[in-house]
Amino acid sequence: MTNHQVVLGIDIGGTNTVYGLVCKDGKVYGNKKIDTNGSLPASDLVNRIVLDIEKFFTINQKMDLIGIGIGAPNANYLTGIIENPPNLKWGDVNIVELFKERYNIDTLLTNDANAAALGEKHFGIAKNMDDFVLVTLGT
Repeated sequence: MTNHQVVLGIDIGGTNTVYGLVCKDGKVYGNKKIDTNGSLPASDLVNRIVLDIEKFFTINQKMDLIGIGIGAPNANYLTGIIENPPNLKWGDVNIVELFKERYNIDTLLTNDANAAALGEKHFGIAKNMDDFVLVTLGT
């Protein structure tokens, strides 16, 4: 039997960060909400997520992490850099590289509102729609 392939989806917010492990059909195998602690370096958030994910994979050994997708404010998908987000004290941070230092897998970054729209288009209420509007609110 082959292992289940999952991706790690991360939504970085000014107050909270939510992440989960999801398979191709959208089934969520685990998720968690933690404080972002935006006054601390971005590496602190990455370390806390990685520690938690490692615990998950220790218990769920029949799963393979094949990619990471990150939604964040002021995200530049071309560079992998979160550019001086107004609600976090990080300045410019290459969040993609921080995760690639831990996992040598495809890691992508996009604006958090765009990520929410993509999620709705592929797995949510907008699944069968060609045109829709998504409004997001956050910190």
